[in-house]
Amino acid sequence: MRRRERGSGASGLVLFLAALGAFLLGIGRLPAPSATPAATPPAAAAPEPAPAPVPEVSPAAAPEAAPLISPAAAAPGPAPAPAPEVFPAAAPEAAPLVLPEPASPRVLDIGDLRRPRIRAAAAMLYNPRSDEVIWERRGLDQRPIASITKVMTALVLLDQDPDLSRDVVVSRRDARRSSTTYLRSGERVTLDTLLHLALIASDNVAARILARASGWGTRRFVERMNLKAAALGLDGTRFVEPSGLDERNVSTPYDVARLIAVASEAPAISGIMRKWTHGVRTDRRRLNIRNTNRLLRSPHVVRGGKTGYISEAGYCLTAVVEVPGAGPVVLVVLGAGSNAGRFSEARRLADWVSTTGRSLLDPRQGAGRDSAR
Repeated sequence: MRRRERGSGASGLVLFLAALGAFLLGIGRLPAPSATPAATPPAAAAPEPAPAPVPEVSPAAAPEAAPLISPAAAAPGPAPAPAPEVFPAAAPEAAPLVLPEPASPRVLDIGDLRRPRIRAAAAMLYNPRSDEVIWERRGLDQRPIASITKVMTALVLLDQDPDLSRDVVVSRRDARRSSTTYLRSGERVTLDTLLHLALIASDNVAARILARASGWGTRRFVERMNLKAAALGLDGTRFVEPSGLDERNVSTPYDVARLIAVASEAPAISGIMRKWTHGVRTDRRRLNIRNTNRLLRSPHVVRGGKTGYISEAGYCLTAVVEVPGAGPVVLVVLGAGSNAGRFSEARRLADWVSTTGRSLLDPRQGAGRDSAR
């Protein structure tokens, strides 16, 4: 009897354990309640689909945005800026607007000929008909040119074809710190008188008034001077004012030679520059002025010329002289040590090209003499 009870108890226990296992197994297969935090997917994963339709990050939208960005802006880095800010990346396309290189003159080789004896800082002999440099010293060095500036002032004024009989009143501002002038504040003078004063007597006030009364005003007149220099190919020439008192008015012997050659072909300018003396008048006075170019009193025929002096430039002179039977030659002397010295050196250059260097003016004899410069 006891053995049956034990067997029945064991069987009951087995049945109870089997039932309990089945119950627990059933619980494990049931889906977890939605409120159970451990079974919930990560909260950050839910919003991921939302950015898909936004154009800024959608891969499908990228090809549409590409045309708004220049190639330079497509490089890796921060997010591209708006289109107007990235367009300047195309600036290299403006390269053709860069100014040309300075002109390289054709310099003759004088061979065994004796050189001119010149002490000035820079000098040149130039043939305007063949555009050849006969002889030079520092011919491409940029230097202050002082009142030689007034030649360009006259050229720019006459380009406007003004009425030279028009009256202009001298102002106090015109006469302030002028160094050299025959004019007085309040006087009335014509443009023709001012042109004579500027080119013959190197009057600084006259040059200032010509720029002011041009119709452009002084600032724009100086801009025109620089545009004229560029048009003539004077690559080493710059102006900041019309009289030459500022040392920032600079040029080279080569540019000065070509400038005076152009001016000597303008009758209104060359006719004035050839006058040794001239009588002018204002509404108050009559004046006799004398040319600062003493080369006019030399044996050489001078077709035009202009002097210049400020301390930074030294004594300067350029002139077009006629070599008998050979045509015009331009001489340039910049940075001479004295007033008398610039004229003695100019005469020496004119004498040399008329005698020793005369063969260089004949293109048949000058053939093959070009230097490698």
